[in-house]
Amino acid sequence: MRGRSRSRLPFATLRPVPLDATRRRAAVLLGLVGLVAAVEWVAAARAYRSRLGPADWEAAAAAIAALPADEPVVLADDWLGPVARRHLAPLQRSLGRPDLHGAPRFHVLALGEPLTPDLRADLGDLTPEPLGVEELGGLALHHFAAPSGHVLWDILDAPALLAADRAGACRKAQRTWACKHGRATVRYAEVAYRPRRCLAIDMSDGAAFELRGRVELGARLRGHLGFSDFNGRLRNDAPAVVELELDGVPRARWLVGDNQGWAAFELATTPGPAELTVRVTTLLAGSFTPAGYDPDTRRVPCLDLRALTEPA
Repeated sequence: MRGRSRSRLPFATLRPVPLDATRRRAAVLLGLVGLVAAVEWVAAARAYRSRLGPADWEAAAAAIAALPADEPVVLADDWLGPVARRHLAPLQRSLGRPDLHGAPRFHVLALGEPLTPDLRADLGDLTPEPLGVEELGGLALHHFAAPSGHVLWDILDAPALLAADRAGACRKAQRTWACKHGRATVRYAEVAYRPRRCLAIDMSDGAAFELRGRVELGARLRGHLGFSDFNGRLRNDAPAVVELELDGVPRARWLVGDNQGWAAFELATTPGPAELTVRVTTLLAGSFTPAGYDPDTRRVPCLDLRALTEPA
């Protein structure tokens, strides 16, 4: 008997829990989850509640209107961008900027810290000098100087350039060059999770897109190359090649991969007119899918290039 009673003891602890008790426990757990969600919602509402009213936007608009038109005004808080650009039209001119080189003076509209990681990345090796700040209610307009020279020429605004691929000359219509092996278009693109205005070069595998023309050079040519489309970058990490020639002489060559993000490159130049050739070669333009390589699902390299004067 003792043996049988011992054998029953472990099973006695595993009696089924009554259904009512199970429901009560589930209700308690659900209530706790709901309470936590409510606390989080209230905390988020307090943290992100509106801090700006019509008077703040009016003050910002007046302060920006008083600035020189050729000095860029950028927004520090990217998440505020759609609302800010709706109220402040000058901010739209800085959307998709290549970086902050070529702007000896620039201005930052901010809720808090003006020089965010994105703005510091756009400055690169430049060291900005604070020139003052205007308090505009919930916003502040910060003024900076940076010794970066002026922009003499921009590839995105150079209609006289001639384009070609390996099959011959390309046809130009508005801001697009149509070629035998693809096309290149000046447009906005997502590169490394940020908008950039650039020349999107959508060419077939191994095809080179070439632009050639006479331009006015300064102390340096500065450009960037990055790859558009998040899904395309996930499925293809082949690099692209950027080459620069001046007066028929090869001067520089860069191999750029999409893990470099919006990759900057520079070439020191002699001021004055010169025949410039820019060549971008796409090694693999397609994407790797579960079914194999698809050359028609593109990942597009995007280029910008400007001639800058010597810093004052």
